[in-house]
Parts: sequence; C-alpha cells; structure tokens
Amino acid sequence: MAQDVFNESLELRARDEPFVLATVVAYKHPQSAKPGSRAIIKPDGSISGWVGGGCVQPIVLREAKQALQTGQPKLLCISPDAAHTDDWEGVASYRMTCEGGGSLEIYLEPFLPKPELVIVGDSPVAQSVAQLAEMLDFKVTTDPSRIKESTYVVVATMGNGDEEGLLSVLGSKPRYFGLVASEKKAKALFEYAREKGYTDEQISLIKCPAGLLLGAETMPEIAFSVMAEIVQLRRAGAEQPATSRALPIAAEAIDPICGMTVDIATAKYTSVFEGRTIYFCCLRCKETFDRS
Repeated sequence: MAQDVFNESLELRARDEPFVLATVVAYKHPQSAKPGSRAIIKPDGSISGWVGGGCVQPIVLREAKQALQTGQPKLLCISPDAAHTDDWEGVASYRMTCEGGGSLEIYLEPFLPKPELVIVGDSPVAQSVAQLAEMLDFKVTTDPSRIKESTYVVVATMGNGDEEGLLSVLGSKPRYFGLVASEKKAKALFEYAREKGYTDEQISLIKCPAGLLLGAETMPEIAFSVMAEIVQLRRAGAEQPATSRALPIAAEAIDPICGMTVDIATAKYTSVFEGRTIYFCCLRCKETFDRS
C-alpha cells in the first residue's frame, strides 16, 4: 500500500494536481495505523491509503482542507490527553474520541502546483519578469490558452504587437492581469479593445500601470515592481490554487456523546431533540443519546 501511495503521489505531481500527503509518524497501541502508514487526500475529499479510520479520518480531512488552502504543513496530534498546548506552532491537537483508544501523530504535507504566470510580449521588461518569476518559483508560460482563475497575467509588449498581445488575453479572468504601458498608451489600447467588442467590465480587470508604486525607472526596476505586486497578491491571504476544485468548508456539529466533530452534510446518524437536529459520528452514539 505504501508503494501505491508513493507512485500515486508521483503521478499527481507530474500532472500538477494538488494533494495532501498524510504520514503517521508516531502511535500508541491499539491504533491500527503505524509509523510510515500513508494516505493521499485529494481536493475532492477522496482518500487513498490508510492513516486511521473512525474519529481520525474526519480530523485528517478537515485539516487537509486547510492545508490545501494555506499551503502550510501541519502535525496532527490525536490523543486522549491532547499533549500539545497552544504555544506550539504548526501543531494541531485533538482529543481521541474513538472507543478503541490509542494515540496518533500524523504529518500533513500539502503539494501544490507552482503558481502560473502568463507573459505576453518579448520586451526587456517581459524578459526580466520571466527571470524573476522563475527565481520566485513560478511556472512561466507564454500560452494564453492556459489562463484560468488562479493564473497571473502580465502584458509587456511595449510597442511590439500591443493590440494583438492585449486582445490575446483580454476576456479572461485571471487572478492578476497587469499591463505595462503608459497612461496614454493604455487609453488608446482600451479604446481599441472597445471597438473590437470588449466591454468596460472586461477592461476594468486590467491593472495599469502594472506593478507597485516604487518609483521604478529602469526596465529591471519596472519588472521588479510587477513581480513585487504579484507576490504581494499571492501572499495576501491563503493561496488557493484551483479554487473551483478545492474542498468546501463544511458546516460541522459536535457529537454530544463522544465529542467528535461531525460533518453535517455527510452525517449518516441524526436524531431530533426539542426541534433541533443532533448529529452523531456512529450508530452507537446515536443509540446512546436516544436511550438517554
């Protein structure tokens, strides 16, 4: 099974698909998952491999959602005594609620595709932006057909095919759409785009001049300001590559019997008490509640 998980992870990375690799690093009897046990959690919530079931799996799924959104790894400690305190960075502690008992420590490592930057143009600024982007671990391309909601786009034709370059990407809705041009040049290009049938709403997505206001004058400085703006946007909150495929943040409830967190949307066991729906992790908890 470990080899299957390893092979699948290689295939997912080759296809630039996001996933979380969960690895058991420590355990206390009688947990069935042992150190070295691994699982892959995909954006659709599916799991390949095994790092624990029962009350463990919902915790891993919930934390995997966050890891895919933030890109940050985390150590999960699931134990009856919740050993770690709040002053630990990168550690999340949960109380083990499974009747079988035991403890687990599981390391979650997100693997996310590189952010993609589409550059239109072959000007000195475009070349410098490409060099900086590669240094900053972006995937650089000149193919407009690759643009999606998570893509960053920079048009830096600067007098060489300005109209064709802008129209080749105008109409798309990337995460960032920057145009390197003077105010006068941009005004003329936008008027040309309107004549070609593009709307003010589509044109309003363009940031011009592209880049942070750093007082840049030279070509490398302009390129630096553009990449600084892109990095600022990328880091200004949780990075969400493939937003449309990301795991949804589900509404949750607490099982009143064992204290386990239950995903309301997928809960199999419920009871109605005093006009309120109560959610349970398993049939035994539901029956215990109903008897009481």
